Amino acid sequence: MCGRFTLTSTDPARIRTRFGLDESAEVAEEPRYNIAPTDPVLAIRRAAGGAREAGRLRWGLIPGRWAERRSGPPLINARAETLRTQPAFAESFRERRCLIPADGFYEWRNDERGKTPVWISRPDGDLFAFAGVWAALPERDGSGALHSCSIVTCEPNRLIRPIHGRMPVVLAPDQEAAWLDPDLAEDDLLSLLVPAPAELLVLREVGDAVNDVRDDGPRLIDPRRAQPQLL
Repeated sequence: MCGRFTLTSTDPARIRTRFGLDESAEVAEEPRYNIAPTDPVLAIRRAAGGAREAGRLRWGLIPGRWAERRSGPPLINARAETLRTQPAFAESFRERRCLIPADGFYEWRNDERGKTPVWISRPDGDLFAFAGVWAALPERDGSGALHSCSIVTCEPNRLIRPIHGRMPVVLAPDQEAAWLDPDLAEDDLLSLLVPAPAELLVLREVGDAVNDVRDDGPRLIDPRRAQPQLL
C-alpha cells in the first residue's frame, strides 16, 4: 500500500538531471509533504520519439468509462502480482508505464499506542522513482483527456514488514529505463517489481499532522516528539 508520499526536492535542474529529461523540459513543482490520492502528481513518461517527458497525472487510475461508474476508493495502487491479468491495469501495464518521482512515503505503525505515522526515505534524502502505470480517458466533450495513474506495490522488505503488508515498488536508478522501455518483454518487466533492499531506506516516526490531507509543510516530516507518559 502507498497512500501518501512526498516530493520535497523540487529544484527543476535536479529533477531534469536525475530523470534524464531534456534541459528545456518544463518542471514547475512546489515542495509537497502530503501528496494524497486524487492529487495531481509529477510523472515521467517515454514520448513517441524515445525521449522522456514530464507531466502531471491524477493519482487514482481511471482506465475506462466503466471506472467512472464504479464505487469505492480510487485505484491508487496496482498489485505487482496481478498487474498482467487484472483488467483495470493490464493494458496500462503493457502500453503505458511511468516513473513517479518522490523522496519519501508514509505508512502507519499500529501498536499499543495506536496508529503512528512513519516517513520512509533514502538515508541521503535523494530522489527516487516509484513504478507507475497510467491511462488517458477522453473527455466526453472532446476537449482533451483525463490522464491518471497508479503506483505499483509489492511484498514488503524487512524494514517495512513489521509496519505494513505492502510497499511501493521503488525502482533502482538502473531499472528506470527498463520500466519505460516499450519493447521489454512482460516477464522482464515483472522481474523489476520487487522490494527495494531494506538497507537503502530508513524510517522515522513523525507527528499526526500528516493524517489531515489538507495539511502540508516541512514540519510533517519532523521527528515525532516524545509523548508524555501517564502515571
